[in-house]
Amino acid sequence: MIRPKLLLCAEGVAIDQKSNNASAFNILEQLNFVSLPVVFPKIVILSILERDKGDPEKWRGKLRINLAGSDIVDQPLEHNFQGKPRSRSILTIGGLPITQPGTMEISLCENGNKIILYTVEVTVPERPKVEPS
Repeated sequence: MIRPKLLLCAEGVAIDQKSNNASAFNILEQLNFVSLPVVFPKIVILSILERDKGDPEKWRGKLRINLAGSDIVDQPLEHNFQGKPRSRSILTIGGLPITQPGTMEISLCENGNKIILYTVEVTVPERPKVEPS
């Protein structure tokens, strides 16, 4: 059975050449904007899947990004295990449109079902009310 091990979003992910380990920087937990809509310049999605012996070499599913009930991204995603028990995918999305505040859900889906979910809160701070004196 193929299982999700990790899903996270960051502003960047780097792979160390010697160890082949991934490092994520500026992990996205919350996005704060002065006003909306905006185009977020870059989001990097790191996903890791594990498999058992006998499972397929390739996993085909979908990456979905949904903000407050509206899909922003819905695209095919493939993991190729290349004979190994674990597969890693790093996907960079440039120019992500953020149109409203709410919970942004990033998920890997298989056969229409979410197998792993990561959330990022999108907020617009309330502006202080200034009353004339």
